[in-house]
Amino acid sequence: MKWKNYWIKVFALALCGALLLSSCSGGGGSESTKKPDVSSASSGDVSDEVQEDYSKYNAYLKIADIISDDIEPALSYYFENVDYAETFAVIGDYSAIEEGVRFYIATTYTVEEAMKYAKEEPAYPKADAAMTAMGDSMIQVMEALEDLASYMSFDDFEKDNMAKAPEIHAQLWQALQVYDVYSVNFLDAISEMASATRDDDRASLLKRGELVLYHSLTMIHTSEDILDLIWAQIETANAEIGPEEEMILPEIDMTQLSPLFDQFQTAYEDLNGALANEEERSKISTFTGVVGDNALKLYNNKVESLLSWVNRLKNDLTEGADYAEDFNKVSEAIGSMIDGYNSII
Repeated sequence: MKWKNYWIKVFALALCGALLLSSCSGGGGSESTKKPDVSSASSGDVSDEVQEDYSKYNAYLKIADIISDDIEPALSYYFENVDYAETFAVIGDYSAIEEGVRFYIATTYTVEEAMKYAKEEPAYPKADAAMTAMGDSMIQVMEALEDLASYMSFDDFEKDNMAKAPEIHAQLWQALQVYDVYSVNFLDAISEMASATRDDDRASLLKRGELVLYHSLTMIHTSEDILDLIWAQIETANAEIGPEEEMILPEIDMTQLSPLFDQFQTAYEDLNGALANEEERSKISTFTGVVGDNALKLYNNKVESLLSWVNRLKNDLTEGADYAEDFNKVSEAIGSMIDGYNSII
């Protein structure tokens, strides 16, 4: 794929998770959830929680998950081995594509549902516009990838000596002409929505004394800010580079990043302290009862994974090493911890 499109997607996906967090108050993955209303708060007071319908909100987040977890990984495997061009040409090992697509199943009904929501209230203007424009092309990409998965899984590409490969490529290429543009726009819109609510969400949790949730969000948001600053420097360094040219990974100025890495470490230590405190731990229902220990262990694994990858990224940057892989791994670890936040606590 074009490197700029790919990296924009990685960056936007790292940020969009905060929107998912703001749609629930911990331990919530339902279609309709509660969210603290802080818009009319005064003198630090937070009003009572009100019931709001987040069906559309969560439908959009499912689309972001599909892009992040299903489509983009499959496309990455494909275009590592097939030229990103209209004419089909193998540039690597075509059989290696199987590893990335063999379990791919198109979930077109989820896209169709989100496309219907795009015309409904509440309005998310940028996301609605991108969803409407992207919709059919996203379905076409998914269907092409499903055809590719079937073609690879049963070794049909070997039996017909890749005779059908150009046909599948043409199907995918046509869909990507729209999808590549509007999937980026959609994720940009999601990240903007996330940024707009995150400070209020954290303030509400702190006011209510939900320290496990508060420190979790602080840890996640700070790691997002780290990626944000790194990306800004990458984007500046590549401002004059064409979409097909090799990307420049610049040496990163740590002036603004160093305090963020320190803030991240503090958030991690504060979260560990809260998780070790029985009173704070008891506020999380899933950390109690017969499944409590297992839930706590699972969530801790996600926390430790994010810490590990952030520290590796920090070391890369300070030592002047190639940081591309660890940038992406931090993004994945953020997504995993967000999943844990919503499904576990």
